[in-house]
Amino acid sequence: MPDPVRQPQQPGLLERRKIQAMLEIQDVALALFESDGYRKVSVEQVAAAAGISASTIYRYFGTKEKLVVWDHVDTQALTLLTADTGVVTSAELLAAIAAAAPTVIAAITHSGEEHRIRRRVRLMTSEPEVRTGELLQIHSLEHHIRRLLALRLARDEADLAIRYAAAQAAWGYFTAVDHWAATEFTEPLTEVLQRTTDLMVRAVGAVLNTIG
Repeated sequence: MPDPVRQPQQPGLLERRKIQAMLEIQDVALALFESDGYRKVSVEQVAAAAGISASTIYRYFGTKEKLVVWDHVDTQALTLLTADTGVVTSAELLAAIAAAAPTVIAAITHSGEEHRIRRRVRLMTSEPEVRTGELLQIHSLEHHIRRLLALRLARDEADLAIRYAAAQAAWGYFTAVDHWAATEFTEPLTEVLQRTTDLMVRAVGAVLNTIG
């Protein structure tokens, strides 16, 4: 029987280099947005400050707002579902996700990452254009979670329970980050994410348990 969840694999060398380059560009962009204002800074100005071409930024990020909303650890939560493609029960999958969550959360917040996330969240909650980009990203995350839940549980993506569970998972974390910002970032992000995971597992479990 396949493991419900395997530990996320580390990206390869080329992918690590790409991620590092994107993080460096993002840091430059965040500094400019904070000092000069998001709306006043162009992609071309970010590119010049980073010593690269604007086309490189568009190739990596696609849009200006994604310089803020892009998160290199987004996929770590998804790998909890994709590390194995075998079919499992909802109880097995959720129990394994709950057990692996502390490792993923630690990876999200390690080595100063919490500070970068805080800077990004401030822009996401204050700039309408960035907020729109964030909402689009959450919609995309919801779609991926729905597809992966359907795969692991051998269900149809159109199943209402699958759709509802995916929405709870994706938008639950969106709510958690909003809560973190609304409370002036006073609680450590690790604690916010862990409490959110606990809530999500219980809420999603209540839905998925209806389908076995």
